[in-house]
Amino acid sequence: MGTSEVKETLVANLPHTLQKPQKSKGLLSKEIKLPFIKEVPEKEVIEFLRNLAVMLKAKLPLVKALETSVQQASHKRLKEIISDIKKQVSKGKSLSKALGGYSQVFDSISIQLAEVGEVSGVLDEVLLRLSAYKEKAYKLKQKVKMALVYPGIIVGVAITAVSFLLVFVVPTFVDMYRDFEADLPGPTMIILNISEFLTTNILFILMGLIIAGFGLNYFLKSDRGRRMVDKLKLKIPYFGAMYSKGLVSQFTSTLSTLLHSGVTLSESLNVLKKSSNNLILEDEVQQMVSSIRKGKSLNKSLDKSLIFPIMVTQMISVGEETASLDEMLDQVATLYEEEVDIMVEGLTSVIEPVLIVFIGLIIGAIIIALYLPIFEMVNVVG
Repeated sequence: MGTSEVKETLVANLPHTLQKPQKSKGLLSKEIKLPFIKEVPEKEVIEFLRNLAVMLKAKLPLVKALETSVQQASHKRLKEIISDIKKQVSKGKSLSKALGGYSQVFDSISIQLAEVGEVSGVLDEVLLRLSAYKEKAYKLKQKVKMALVYPGIIVGVAITAVSFLLVFVVPTFVDMYRDFEADLPGPTMIILNISEFLTTNILFILMGLIIAGFGLNYFLKSDRGRRMVDKLKLKIPYFGAMYSKGLVSQFTSTLSTLLHSGVTLSESLNVLKKSSNNLILEDEVQQMVSSIRKGKSLNKSLDKSLIFPIMVTQMISVGEETASLDEMLDQVATLYEEEVDIMVEGLTSVIEPVLIVFIGLIIGAIIIALYLPIFEMVNVVG
C-alpha cells in the first residue's frame, strides 16, 4: 500500500466528529452570546483546532489538512477564514502568521503556540494540547456565565411582570376606587400613586432609560469604567469569589499550557497580559513581568495580589523550587476548576427557589394592596 493510500485510509478512519461536525445537545456546549455576538463562535474555533491537530497527527500535510478543515467547517465565516489561511500557507506563509491575520478569531495564545509548534517541529502535539486547554477553559467560562446570567434572567422577568401589573392592571382599579367615599388603605394608595406616576410619565421614563443605557455603555467601555466593573466583580458576595476562582483557574491553566509547550515564563506572561479581559488581572500580570525582569521569583510578585490567594502562591513557590512549575500550575487549575463547579452547583440549587419566593412576595404584595379596600368593604357590610 502506497503512502497516499495510507493517508487516505487514515482520513477515512478519523472519528465521525472530524468528518462532519456535530452539534452537542449539552447546555454547556451552546454558545452564550450575551451581551455581544462573536464573529465566529468559540466552540467552532476549538473544533477546528482539534480536528486540524488530529489530521496532522495522522501525518497529513498541513495544506491537505486545512483543505479538509474547509470542507468540515459548518460556520460560513469560519469556512471563509480557513480557506484564506489555506491559500496563504500554500504560498509559503507559516500557519502562525496566517492565523495572526485573524486575531479577532484566533487569540494571541493560539498564535503563539502555533509558532512554537512550527519552530519545534511538533505542531500536531502543540495543537492537541491547545485545543484541550481551550475546550477546558471554554466549559469553565460557560459555567460561570450561566451562573451569572440565570439570576439576571429571573430578575428581568420579575421586573417585567411588576411593570405590567403597574401599567396595565392597576389603572383599572383606579377607576373602580375613584368614587370610593372612604379613605383607601396606605398600601393601596402607594401602589395607585406609583402606577399613576408610571402611566403618566412612561415616555419620559423610557427616554431616560435609553439615554442612561447609552451613557452606561459608553462609561463601561472606558478604562475607568472597565476598571470599576472589574473591581466590583471581585467584591460581590459569593459571585466575586466564584469569579475570582474562575480567573485563577483560567490563568494557571493557560500559563501551564504555554510553559509545557516550550514558551519561556517571560514570554508566556506577556501573552497572558495581552489576552486578559480583566484589567485587575492585567495589572497583576504586568507586575509579574516586571518582577521576573528584575530577577525575582513568580511567587514573590503575587504577595499583594487581589486575585491569587496565599495557597496558590505557595504551590507556585513549590513548583519553582522543584523545577515543575507547569505541572504545579496545572494542578492549581484543576483544583480551582473543581471549586468553581461546586460553587455553580450550589448557587443554582439555592438561587432558583429564593428568587421565585422573592418574586411571589412582590407580586403578592401588589395584589393584596389592590384588594384591601374590597376586603374592608366586605368586613363593613358583614
